[in-house]
Amino acid sequence: MLKSEIITDISASPETNKFVLESFDIKHAGHMQYMVMKSEIDGEKIMCALAGGSIVGNDVNLTVIGTGAYEALDSLPGDDIQLYALSEDDDVMAQQIPGILETQKTGSRLCFISNSLVERQQQIMKAFSLTSASSAI
Repeated sequence: MLKSEIITDISASPETNKFVLESFDIKHAGHMQYMVMKSEIDGEKIMCALAGGSIVGNDVNLTVIGTGAYEALDSLPGDDIQLYALSEDDDVMAQQIPGILETQKTGSRLCFISNSLVERQQQIMKAFSLTSASSAI
């Protein structure tokens, strides 16, 4: 059974956080939260990030916030980060996420990339079986 929780005690570097805030002309002095989750399936603990952007061929283009999410994931210990483009079809994506997670082992770090995260947040959270927030490890 798949269960995921948002990790609340990690963030990107101060430089990246500053760049994100400046990009959106936002004043903020506190913790910056990105969509990084700890997912558990079949006893395996896998760290995942949701990053805005796209993968075209071998080119990975992350949004400003997507870069922050990737960097926050990178701050966690684990294997090399694997990148996955999320399907734009909600029914396919609902099977894609658990299918990918089922093939992973504890220590895997995955970054799921999509250019429509905001519009599809409910479907994505459901596919991850998102529950509540937690600390990193």
